[in-house]
Amino acid sequence: MTEEATLFVNQKIQVLKKEGRDWFISSIQDIRGGVISIAIPYLGERPLILRAGDEIKVRFTMENCSYIFDTKVIGEATDNIKLYRLAYPEAIDRVQQRMHVRLPVMLDVEYTVPGRDPKKTSLKAVTVDLSGGGAKLAVRERINENTRLLLKFTLPLRSRPEPLELEALVVRSMKVEPERELYHLGVKFINTTRHQEDLIVRFVFEKMAQQKRLR
Repeated sequence: MTEEATLFVNQKIQVLKKEGRDWFISSIQDIRGGVISIAIPYLGERPLILRAGDEIKVRFTMENCSYIFDTKVIGEATDNIKLYRLAYPEAIDRVQQRMHVRLPVMLDVEYTVPGRDPKKTSLKAVTVDLSGGGAKLAVRERINENTRLLLKFTLPLRSRPEPLELEALVVRSMKVEPERELYHLGVKFINTTRHQEDLIVRFVFEKMAQQKRLR
């Protein structure tokens, strides 16, 4: 476990049950004696039911990185609220593989198509959803698949806004309103740095945690 990947009380985490598909939002409530106590994880209004012996994955983000570890549920505890008790992990790994959650969110985007007429250098789009590996964009013109785009947008992170400039490849293009020139583009980010990807994952995580608090 690297020194920077430290667990702490009130830390926001995501929990995935073994053989499950959905990540649930939770937070660390206590750490002592080799045991981590967490609040019941939720996905929207749905709680994640865990029992002693269940194997789970936990992931979290820090300033510029995402981490994940495996652990087991030891049992339950009560400290004003019901808690799950987890074994402290033997190792915490920085996320290497792309394990991206797609978040429905609207962000203003400027995009350009390299080589296009200079009068159309920068156009406006809006994200429909966003993940660390790509996005769905709403645009007002037809753009063919396999077109490369340059995207500029700002992530409204809690600490400070983070401007990003990313290359993207259009992998899907579909007209969504027959009476209007409105298209949805599925784009895949290409040539992204680890730092850029971590910032997007961090934003998605923060937004999901905020939505959980508002429910």
